[in-house]
Amino acid sequence: MAVRALILDMDGVLVFSEEAWFAVYNETLVHFGHPAIPREAFDAIYGNGTEADRAAYMPERSVEEINETYARFFERHLPKIRPNAEAPFFLSELRARGIATSVATNTTRPLAGRILALTGLIPLLDELASADEAGAGKPDPAVLHLASARLGTPLSEALFVGDSSYDEEAAARAPVPFVGFRYGRGDRVGSLLELLGRLPAPPPA
Repeated sequence: MAVRALILDMDGVLVFSEEAWFAVYNETLVHFGHPAIPREAFDAIYGNGTEADRAAYMPERSVEEINETYARFFERHLPKIRPNAEAPFFLSELRARGIATSVATNTTRPLAGRILALTGLIPLLDELASADEAGAGKPDPAVLHLASARLGTPLSEALFVGDSSYDEEAAARAPVPFVGFRYGRGDRVGSLLELLGRLPAPPPA
């Protein structure tokens, strides 16, 4: 199968923002009158989306309230976000090869756009699809279908790259071929450059 499009999770693949999210999550809990949680508990839910965050620790709050608080508190922790150093070259090379790209993230659209802009990756991506736009977060496959629609490429001709069980389950339910980024026991890669070596070469000049 020729891969015409790559759909990429954002956190843990293109950027590393777990330290920022750990701080934001606990500040949000305390703001709403809940105790902070230890790192192990956070790691168990990291990346599952606001609806799941709400169900686990803040059921009395609305998804909208939580997202607004996340966005407000996130501003002070933006310096903790680290871009994947391989991402700019990787995305530029995909464009040169004619492979379209979209992010598919559980982070809200405004916040995801801000993170990708600050890390300089927005101009290198063709599309961005977020769970709040799609109506459900991963492991629901809705955001993958949205990314596919925006790219104009069927999922059967795409590849989804993620780093969590939520990503893997969403891929299976979509369905779309899945590659784990430093994750999983199945098809996986240790770096974006390793993945690049498995994709179609650029057309001859």
